[in-house]
Amino acid sequence: MISDIIKWVIVFMGSLILQTSFVPIITVAGIKPDLLMVALFFFSIKYGVMPGIFVGFALGLGQDLYSPSLLGQNALTKTIAGAFIGLFNERMMRSDPFIKTALLFVAFLIHDALYFIIQIIKLGDPIATLFAGLFVKSLPRALYSIVFAVLFYIWELIPKPAIRK
Repeated sequence: MISDIIKWVIVFMGSLILQTSFVPIITVAGIKPDLLMVALFFFSIKYGVMPGIFVGFALGLGQDLYSPSLLGQNALTKTIAGAFIGLFNERMMRSDPFIKTALLFVAFLIHDALYFIIQIIKLGDPIATLFAGLFVKSLPRALYSIVFAVLFYIWELIPKPAIRK
């Protein structure tokens, strides 16, 4: 139990550090992967709705405190994304990587749609910017982030050495 908590704290802190330091280096045409969302996805898939909500809120709040966006915007969107992923996992028992990848893609779209809706309300932009943002920013970002999720899948498939006591 404690080792799982320590492992996930390391994953989340590592994702935040990589998101702020390494991701700007690998940006392609202004598109950055969201490693925190990928980490939240794997956590919510494993533990369900309520832990996904709490961790999504904590990750989003940490991201809000670090970024200059509206305070609470990332916290709200990551909370809803964590709840969606955890709820889908509890209702559907399919565990093949293709379904999980499709779920991650949909979770990115939901996360980004909510993010853009908050931006539209805050800035008073027309609703057409929502669709433009989803097609121009969200779709490529989701696909780019899925590449990193596949790396996590490969890492999970590597056999771990048994620990002798």
